[in-house]
Amino acid sequence: MNQNYLRIYQEIIEKLKNDQRPKIVLTAELMAELKAEWEKALSSSNNETIKKILCILDNTQTTTSELNELFFKTLKEIKDQEILIYTLSASQKHVIADSFKTGKMISYEYFEILKNLLLDKNPEVKEWTLRTIENLGPLSLRFQKEVLAAKPGLIKLFNQHQKASAQIIEFLEKEWKRMKL
Repeated sequence: MNQNYLRIYQEIIEKLKNDQRPKIVLTAELMAELKAEWEKALSSSNNETIKKILCILDNTQTTTSELNELFFKTLKEIKDQEILIYTLSASQKHVIADSFKTGKMISYEYFEILKNLLLDKNPEVKEWTLRTIENLGPLSLRFQKEVLAAKPGLIKLFNQHQKASAQIIEFLEKEWKRMKL
């Protein structure tokens, strides 16, 4: 397979360095290549390839649910915090935003994965999980119990990710009250 995605990845990095916004269009050919490369990278634990693919997906103009199973598999199988954060970020666009745009239901599996990630010991992974839940809008209500249980204590004063998590939880609590009016 020609490695078109590597060229696209380099273009994205150059644009980002120059404070430009990359606007990648997901063609059928690029989708097929990303899917094949992502599957290969998961089976060989090639985190660098996964990062490049997620970078591309995070910078697309269009959204797709075609890769949802790979998002779920990555979030379940990969333990590298950086990959988890990149996956959560890109999943906000392709799992959540695409669902809202198309009206397709978000898989129950995704909700279960997010519940498990809320238990992650890494404060940055927890923060990005909360950001992802926040993006679910009214669907975030399904996580009310788990989100409140994830509320950081006094440690939030010493860790920027714990502090951000506390702020997101406060925001969600206000939104939930507003939604229940």
